[in-house]
Amino acid sequence: MNKIFSHIKGNRIAFQISLIYVGIGTLAVCSIAGGDPLYGEWSLYALIFTFPVTIISFAYRFAETDSLLPVLIIQLVMFILCYLLFTLFIKKVKLKKV
Repeated sequence: MNKIFSHIKGNRIAFQISLIYVGIGTLAVCSIAGGDPLYGEWSLYALIFTFPVTIISFAYRFAETDSLLPVLIIQLVMFILCYLLFTLFIKKVKLKKV
C-alpha cells in the first residue's frame, strides 16, 4: 500500500489531471437523466469534452437510468487507466526534455 502512495506522490500532476478530467465526466454522466438533481444542458457539453472516458458509462446510463453504482465502478476503472496513460505521457515528455 505504501508503494502505491509513493507512486501517486511521484506522479502528482498525472493524478490531478486524471482526477479532474474523469471527475467532470463522472458528474456529467450522473447528471444526464431528466430526474437527476444537477440535470442541465451543461452535462451534454461535459460529455462531449470527456467523451473518451465517458462513452461506456453513458451507454450503460442510457440503458439503465436507475442505478449509479455500475457507472461509478466503470468510471473508477477509467480513472485508473487515464492515470496510468497520463503517467506514461508525462514521463515521455520529461525524457524528451532531458
